Amino acid sequence: MAPYIKVPEDVLLARLAGRWTCRGCGAMYHELFSPSQQAGVCDKCGGELYQRPDDTPETQKHRIEVYFEQTAPLIDYYRDKGLLVEVDGRPGIDEIQAELQGVIKGR
Repeated sequence: MAPYIKVPEDVLLARLAGRWTCRGCGAMYHELFSPSQQAGVCDKCGGELYQRPDDTPETQKHRIEVYFEQTAPLIDYYRDKGLLVEVDGRPGIDEIQAELQGVIKGR
């Protein structure tokens, strides 16, 4: 069995490219999951929030493209062997984890 957590590219990009870091204290924020109360300002120390170069949408988009280029052959390989089990990666963590556990227990 080969579980594949399938997530649309736009959802991946929103999740991966939303991280911001405080220059002052290093606190981490995410635009979707844990935003600061005031855009661009750290809730803890009032410092400036910035995006590291490896967190930018452009960098993450490139990483996603490379991932799909290099992973697609493996996905097709396991699908052709009847071993691929796709799990919807759009819901929240708890739902994805429950589905994965169900897949594993069902094998």
